[in-house]
Amino acid sequence: MKTKLLLTLLSALAAGAICLSGTAVAQGHGGGGGNGGGGGGDEGAPDFGDLIILYRYDNGVPIPSDPVEVPNPETGATVWGGECWQPLAEEEFSYDGWTEPEDRVVVPTASTAVDGGWLIPVDQYNCAVEAFFGAYTREVDFGRINEARSPESVFEAQLEDVVVKLATADSTSLDPAGRMVASNCGDDEDTITSTIDSPLQNLAVYRQLMMTGSIGVDLPEDADVLDTAARGLGVASDKGGEFNVDMVAYLNMLMGLDVTPTILPKVCENYREEVQGTIQQVEKCFLDYASYDDGGGVLGYAYSRSDTFGALPAPPYIWSEFDQTDEGIFEYLRVLTAEPLTFEIAKGPILAAVPELMADPTYYGENIGGFAVAADDSRAVINFMHDWPIPNADLYGTAVPCVPSGDILYDLAISEQSGLQVPKNYVNGGEREFFINVGNLGPDEAFGTVTVVATGAEGTLGEWVFDIEELSAGETASFTQIFTINTSGRTIDWSATVIAGPPGTDPNPGNNDAFATSNVRASGGGGGH
Repeated sequence: MKTKLLLTLLSALAAGAICLSGTAVAQGHGGGGGNGGGGGGDEGAPDFGDLIILYRYDNGVPIPSDPVEVPNPETGATVWGGECWQPLAEEEFSYDGWTEPEDRVVVPTASTAVDGGWLIPVDQYNCAVEAFFGAYTREVDFGRINEARSPESVFEAQLEDVVVKLATADSTSLDPAGRMVASNCGDDEDTITSTIDSPLQNLAVYRQLMMTGSIGVDLPEDADVLDTAARGLGVASDKGGEFNVDMVAYLNMLMGLDVTPTILPKVCENYREEVQGTIQQVEKCFLDYASYDDGGGVLGYAYSRSDTFGALPAPPYIWSEFDQTDEGIFEYLRVLTAEPLTFEIAKGPILAAVPELMADPTYYGENIGGFAVAADDSRAVINFMHDWPIPNADLYGTAVPCVPSGDILYDLAISEQSGLQVPKNYVNGGEREFFINVGNLGPDEAFGTVTVVATGAEGTLGEWVFDIEELSAGETASFTQIFTINTSGRTIDWSATVIAGPPGTDPNPGNNDAFATSNVRASGGGGGH
């Protein structure tokens, strides 16, 4: 079953800023825009402190202020203003003692209540928050999820780790929070489980799913693409925080999903903002979670809390009090008495234990709002499991079941830094040696060959083949070769390639090569490795 999936690994990996306007505010957002960002940490990338809660439509698109005629503060001429992003305050505020200077754009004289808060006054000429009201803006608290600003190469490497882990597993599953779990069965029937809980890896999964709808291997239990994407954001976020619509919308911009092809269509609107000193309209695009086409027609994203956590973990494996494995059951530590303090390992419904879920176990939401709640619910369950962990879970917890797949899979790898070691400087015609190290990242015992080729001005100068036999998981095979080369060139280019045997047993060919170069001297000291 896995073999047909391994071939898709490389193709899956290959597929695949906003700032304040004006100078009137030290914190907050005056009117949108900026350069959008794109998961790269480039110069000019947005400062997370500048991203604040905005007045938005149900689809997450910021609601602009109405177009209005305003005076240009430099010329006094009447121009069209408005169409600004509108920040939201959490609590009502008043303007007692506030007076309007001459030639200033008039702002509201009382706070305006809207869904989610109160509108904060914005200068309708430059779309900047009025300085007096900057303190009322609410920054989005990203916490550790600010790793969304990582370069694309980092996401690709993290995704590769996830894909290899799932591809080489005997079985995969979902834990009570919806996190993906890879399991490998030991010879003694013990199960080794690995939960995909790294923030960067989950951000990489979210990014890839939103771009292509796949990560290159089957998701556990045929999990839904958008549900898995939402859980990825929940796993990546701060466990004690709260995930909301603004975080989803901003993260899409920061990861470049607003400007790259995605499985979701986009809604685009024009907003006015200051760009290099000039106020102008800028188009901004947002992912439309209400128009997802899963191949069976256009469907809007919908999230049911009871359906989701009534079916986790998947497959079910926790035995309930009725001596049967039930869906929606998990294990956690529960306080029995306060004095003396006693605990028990409880087994019960997820929906009846996690406070955030208990508040409304039948919650149902659609569009980006439902997506944000889905992410936050995963975060809440993980936080609960961290707060009430089973002590010595290997001994007292229920083991995740594992059924051996029968497939032989392993990941042979040559380290880019130390896998291939050749002389930095080589005296032409002299006798030297090179070293090649090949590691087996498991899970099974590995076989194969590694070939080292030296190339110079004349073409191939030498080729050496070494056999890898019965290399256990976690072990390294090392080979040393003495050589003598004569070349008319000034350098020798070296390459090393490891090939698993039989073919198809190594799901990750991306780490099977290493390269190095030796400088050639006619005579003199040869230098070191």
